[in-house]
Amino acid sequence: MSDFNKSRRVFLRTAALGVAAVPLARVATHVPAARAEKPKAEDGHALDYVNDGSTSDHEKYQDGNKCSNCAFWAGEVSGGWGGCRHPQFSDVLVNADGWCNTWVPGG
Repeated sequence: MSDFNKSRRVFLRTAALGVAAVPLARVATHVPAARAEKPKAEDGHALDYVNDGSTSDHEKYQDGNKCSNCAFWAGEVSGGWGGCRHPQFSDVLVNADGWCNTWVPGG
């Protein structure tokens, strides 16, 4: 076998190992980003939101309506606070017992 073929084979083998190593390197060096906790929504945040729906005096509010049984509810994160899929609440956590005027049956 000529030196040229040996060099070519060594190059191809090394290149193949290098390409195969790229996904492994991404996994090995991956550091999960620190999950910054979102702030909790306060009464009046948006859309007549209140942290306790039972205290709402809005004409749309009906007994039993609350974030945790709304179609926008994204699930609890911690301690009765969770996410809301409505764009107005994408930057905050809402209270499971909260309510806003875009409440729709679901959850």
